[in-house]
Parts: sequence; structure tokens; C-alpha cells
Amino acid sequence: MTDYQEAELKMMQEVERFFTENPDLEKENKILKNHVDKLKVNIADIEKYAMQQQFDNTGYAENKKQAKQELTETIVNITASICSFATDTGKNELYNEFNIPISKVGRMSDIDIVNYAKTLVVAAKKYKTELKPYNVTAEEITVLTNKTEEYSNLLLIPAQQRKEKTVATANIKKLISETLQLLNRSIDNDMMHYKNSETDLYNKYLKMREIDDSQTTALSIKGTVVDANGKEPLQYVKVSAKFKAGKDWAEKVKSTTDLGNFQFKAIPNGKCKLIFELEYYDKLVVDTAVHGGEFTRVDVELVKTISD
Repeated sequence: MTDYQEAELKMMQEVERFFTENPDLEKENKILKNHVDKLKVNIADIEKYAMQQQFDNTGYAENKKQAKQELTETIVNITASICSFATDTGKNELYNEFNIPISKVGRMSDIDIVNYAKTLVVAAKKYKTELKPYNVTAEEITVLTNKTEEYSNLLLIPAQQRKEKTVATANIKKLISETLQLLNRSIDNDMMHYKNSETDLYNKYLKMREIDDSQTTALSIKGTVVDANGKEPLQYVKVSAKFKAGKDWAEKVKSTTDLGNFQFKAIPNGKCKLIFELEYYDKLVVDTAVHGGEFTRVDVELVKTISD
């Protein structure tokens, strides 16, 4: 998962925890319960795919090295017997095919040693009766066959894991998108019914809905804007950040979300002035600062203009 996806998942887990700690909400609202149940299923699936996404090679390299060494030893023994048999019987073509130095066998690539072993198995089975006096038994041919197959299967593991990781990555992206839509279009609207009757609880829910990606972006400012009277989040608030960029002053402008959230990324170290403006509300100016490696949070309340 990307850092931001982890931040999104953490938000979802916080929302799930919120409903676990407030079970009465689901008891009295069946629609909300259905939506929260779906949320829980999605979170569990995301967590499952996140585990699959982790490509763990722990011990694989050592296992592969050991398997190749065992296969090489078996190949060398049967190859020596076949070469001796070919020499005694004048089968020069057979001798030339398998007259390979031991050191070269060990240096073969994964694919080459598997193909060589398969060719060796075919030859050993073809001459299995003649090879008995040369200490090539049916059991030894079976061992070579099994070790060749085992090593071939071992080579497929990284490719299978990469495929699983790719599928998991795609599923995580899809599930996060679906879950965000579930929150935005369903659960957020379900919770609106508690905005006035359970204001504190509703505001707590809004806090859980924030995505804290402070670990993914350096030198940022983040916060929430609410109405000073009703404490409800204010959307479309114009938030201007003015700061020094070199010798000159620079400005970035954002607009708050439906949850009253805003964020600025990549603001340089130093003093910064935030200006909050919304029609029918008093303009608010806040002096703050950004410090390297730290995340600055600014939560404000806007006072509604008396003349409105």
C-alpha cells in the first residue's frame, strides 16, 4: 500500500472503531447498520489484500540455493555414469551430449539446469537397463525426476507472488475507492441525522473522518473550519496561506471540503499567515509557522456576520 492509502485505511479503521464504541447508533438505525456492516467487510478485505501485497522473500534464496545444490549433485552422478557407459559402448554422440564439467553444471542458469536435467532424465530412462551396472538405479532416476520437478516449481514462486501482489494492489485500489464512496454518499448522510440531536457525537464522527497523511507530506498545514455557534463544519471557506518563498512572499489558496477540512502541502519553513473568508462570516486571520519535520495543525471557528 502507498503511504496515502495507509492513511485512508487508518481513517476507515477509526470510523469503524467509532461505531464499535457507539453501538446504539446502529441499533436505532437499520440503514446505518447496513452501511457500517459493509464498511467493516471492506476494511477486512483491504487488510487481507494488504497482507498478500507484501512480497516476502525470507528464506527463499537459501531454499533455492540448497535445492539447486542437491539437483546438481544428482545430475553429476548420473552424468558421470552415462559418460562412462557411452565410452564403453562407443556411443560418441551420447558422450558428447553429456560430457560437461562439474563446475559448469553448477554455474548453469536456472532454466538451463532444469532443461539439462530433463534431457538427462530422458536419456537415463532410455538406457536404464544398460546403466544398471554403472550404478544408475530406477530409484536414482526417480530422485532426479523429483528434484527436477521440485526445482522447477520453486522457480515459479516469485512469479506467483508478483502476480498475487499485482492483483492485491488492484483490489486495494478498487476497495478503497468503493469504501470512500460508501462513506461520502451513505454513512456521512446517515450521520447527518445526529448533527443537531447529538452534536458532540456527530463532531466526534467528523474527527474520525479526517485523513491524517502528515507522514506522507513534509512541511504541511492542516485543519478544520467550523461555525463558532453551531460547531458544524463549514464548506467552501476560502483559506489563503501567505508565506516567504525566498525573498518574496507567496500565496496558496484552498477551499474547505464538506467536512470543513483544508490542507496545504510543501510550504517552506518559517512564519505563515492563514486568512479564512466565507460570505456572511467575519474574516479571520491567523498567524502560525511551519517547522521542518513537524506537522502544523490549525483549527478555527468563524463567527457569522451579525448583519446577515
